[in-house]
Amino acid sequence: MDKPKSLGSNPEEVKSELARRAELISTRLKRTIEFANKLGKRGRQLKEAAEYYIAKSFWLNWRAIAALTGPSMDYLTPLDGRIMSFREFITEWVGAQFKRQLEDYGIELPWYWKYWEEETKWWHHSFELGIYLWRRTLNIHNRGPTPEERRWLEEKYPGWEENFGRYWDLYAKNYIEGRPPLPKTAPLLCNMCQVPLISIKPGRHVVIYQKEINGRVYNFCSPVCMWIFEQEVERYKGHMTYVDRMAAMKIKLSPEALTNIERLWDEIIWNMGFTEAGEAGLDPTNGAWALLYKEKDPEYQKRIAKWMEA
Repeated sequence: MDKPKSLGSNPEEVKSELARRAELISTRLKRTIEFANKLGKRGRQLKEAAEYYIAKSFWLNWRAIAALTGPSMDYLTPLDGRIMSFREFITEWVGAQFKRQLEDYGIELPWYWKYWEEETKWWHHSFELGIYLWRRTLNIHNRGPTPEERRWLEEKYPGWEENFGRYWDLYAKNYIEGRPPLPKTAPLLCNMCQVPLISIKPGRHVVIYQKEINGRVYNFCSPVCMWIFEQEVERYKGHMTYVDRMAAMKIKLSPEALTNIERLWDEIIWNMGFTEAGEAGLDPTNGAWALLYKEKDPEYQKRIAKWMEA
């Protein structure tokens, strides 16, 4: 699976890469629909199973696409190489094609379609905030948006500044004050799709969906992931995320880690970012994007005062 990275350095490269990804996604979903359609013709019970199969497939594909292509398009691709926003891509090149494929077979859209359409406006922005904060748990590099890129984000996603810009302002403030933003906790993961639970909905804080089974609490990033889990409880209830295994002491730690909190985090979190090529998960600009706020964004100090007061 590809990792989040720039889609190219110019519009031609970006368009070519987007066309490739759209074709791969469309082909995968078409095969799912064709198989489900054949299955559905064998009786009512199998028809219901086929519709569930389609809904599940689209949702889990969406999670992977949003996590990989969303940050790539809207945060890591240079401004002069961007030909559209991620939301424009996913709704026009993927969502619309999926709808046509379903219509061709007379199949209704999944029940969560309206919810999905709303998620295309904000989910990958929340995800980018999370993977930047926990960047050292990953084997990819990441950076924050520059003032110019923020203006583009606000243009493409009206309300971005109010909903997500505040967090980047505070990340930048920490960098400027010599305190690079790094967490002291492990990210909580969805028990279905395995993405970090950092879904900051517009106007709200992080939303977590939970379900308790036999005394164990399962956490989900969305009502759709929880719904999929509920359809196949026996299949998924025994699975443990990395954080679940850590809490259950199933991850081997050194004796020093059990008495020294800094060593503990080194072993269970930061070491996740080491690769054969060396340490990954760093900010390649070393926070230079944050310094641009102080130098080139006249509204930065006003926003910081506003956020700190709030």
